Amino acid sequence: MKKIVILLVLAMISFSSIGQTNSYYKVGDTLYYQNNRATYLRTDTFVILKEVNLTNLNSFKVEKYLLEPNSNKYILNSTFITNGLQELKSNGVFLSYHKNGKKASEGETLNGKKGDGLWTYFYENGKKRSEEKRSKETFFNDNKFNLVMSFWDAKGNKTVENGNGFCEFVSPEDGYTYKGSYKNGFKNENWIAFNGKVKVFDETYKNGKLVKGISWNDKKESFNYKEIYTEAYYKKQDNGYVRKYVSRKFKSSLNRAEGNIIITFNISKEGNISNVFIVKGLTEEHNSEIKRIISEMEKWVPAKQRGQNFASKYKLNLNFKK
Repeated sequence: MKKIVILLVLAMISFSSIGQTNSYYKVGDTLYYQNNRATYLRTDTFVILKEVNLTNLNSFKVEKYLLEPNSNKYILNSTFITNGLQELKSNGVFLSYHKNGKKASEGETLNGKKGDGLWTYFYENGKKRSEEKRSKETFFNDNKFNLVMSFWDAKGNKTVENGNGFCEFVSPEDGYTYKGSYKNGFKNENWIAFNGKVKVFDETYKNGKLVKGISWNDKKESFNYKEIYTEAYYKKQDNGYVRKYVSRKFKSSLNRAEGNIIITFNISKEGNISNVFIVKGLTEEHNSEIKRIISEMEKWVPAKQRGQNFASKYKLNLNFKK
């Protein structure tokens, strides 16, 4: 009998150890994140662990909170299931929230991206705003577009049905009033936006593709464009150019190491670098050398939104091999 009890105890200890090996966290734990990666530093993003999947100890339901600069308080941003906690990557039902705590959107995600199913969006008062879905351009092309299938105005009137109709709404992102029409779920013909009574841009679309656009800044200067957004770049619009530049400048005298370095930094409207941050490092010498090289890179071409320069964040992943 004594032998059986000992075996049971050992089995329980063994099971507990396995659980701890797969998950070092428990319900109620708070974890901080930088660019969706776990960090020991206190940042403007944290999650609270709400549930652990007992059949898959690498699956966690979390609530994500972001720091609101105006109030200096953390507010609920979203709830979702993540595969692992070292990097937040949602799978399954995803809910986002307005600052007032009301639901902002609901839909299915896959590997951290929006799924192809129907997504529902809501106004701050809780009323439904739109139903949208992702769709491939063609059978032979994997490019995906966002299709607006239904839209309701702030009074609850349905103005777009089966992807066709006119809509007017105030964007929660910039506070502008948007006006335009949809055809088969795509933006079509003329779309304009106002800041109060001042027009900020005027765009023309055909089957969801921007044909041309013109925007105005506070000084009433105009900017023509054919792309809503272009990323910042250094000398060449080539994603591999920055990696090649770092490789050329890197000191060959440093001891060889193997692994990845993930780094982020801000690029101002003038193309200047700031806030260089090592998200995932290698050795101290490698980290310092990378920070030095990035910090000395001058005169980036800044990102553009609707033809106008704006500040952006850049993420760089560097792979080192022995």
